[in-house]
Amino acid sequence: MPDFFNILSSSAGLIVFFLVLIAGMFIIPFGLPGTFLQVAAAAILATATHGTKITWGWVLAFLLMALIGEAIEFMSGQWGAKRFGGSKAAAWGALIGGLLGAMFGGILIPIPVIGSLIASFIGTFAGAVYGQMRANQEQPMNLRVGFGAVLGRAIGVAIKLFIALTILIASAVIVLTHK
Repeated sequence: MPDFFNILSSSAGLIVFFLVLIAGMFIIPFGLPGTFLQVAAAAILATATHGTKITWGWVLAFLLMALIGEAIEFMSGQWGAKRFGGSKAAAWGALIGGLLGAMFGGILIPIPVIGSLIASFIGTFAGAVYGQMRANQEQPMNLRVGFGAVLGRAIGVAIKLFIALTILIASAVIVLTHK
């Protein structure tokens, strides 16, 4: 195991560290937990370098940021549905539809990763519209609520990407300026 730690603290190891941070950013739009991948990379670097390249305090700060990003992304579809006039049923429909779409999207749309992403947005839309229809049975279908749910989800993904970029930049400053 010491050889593994020596490799991670070398220049090649730091290049791999930054490549993992960048990969974490790129997988976020596909509904994958890229910020947690970034946190794991920081934790491994902190362990490998005994906290000399990046401290555990920073790893915990990144973990907190990742948790906030996940919560925002998780709730953003609900927020969008409500913001566009949806009921509580529409908000819950957006949340449940997005989760189901992400889970089963690879089966319905057999394109790795992209199928889950597309299906999560479709599920968010359909869930919000269905929930709104259940809440207001006598009114016509309200597609505006579905659009709001998808817009909210897109905003949540954008915020999570911003958090991932912040983790990447902070890591670069910390690691590259630390002696």
